[in-house]
Amino acid sequence: MDINKIFGTFGSSSRNDDFPPANFLSTSKIIEDNHPRYYLKMFVKLIQNYTLYSKQLFNFFSLSDPSLNIQEIEQVGKIMLHERAFEYLKEIDLQDKYHIKILFEEANKELEQALNKSLKHFEEKEEYEKCAVLKKYLDFLNFPS
Repeated sequence: MDINKIFGTFGSSSRNDDFPPANFLSTSKIIEDNHPRYYLKMFVKLIQNYTLYSKQLFNFFSLSDPSLNIQEIEQVGKIMLHERAFEYLKEIDLQDKYHIKILFEEANKELEQALNKSLKHFEEKEEYEKCAVLKKYLDFLNFPS
């Protein structure tokens, strides 16, 4: 293993002749991190990934240390997930025509499921102000809640 090649992939000044240049992706494939599409995709990705990987992660924790309170870890993890996902979603401005255009372009089953899961979470936590925001997005896209 050549450590120079490993660090070369991250833009180090060491030799990296075996690797493509960092700009090998076309810019049309890259989503800027302050773009409404980025916010929507991050919201959906966070909710989906948590749903897919949480059971595996909590099983790992319970096997590694049986004395851990797995339910408490699950609760805290779920709260952190939904709070962070909500922060991405509320960056979408329903008064901005460009944001609305992107919102409708990204409207799909995954977004609908993520919105409904997040709505359910905040209903259980009785955070009704966040529920109202999520409901506004569901209604705006004509998704059932």
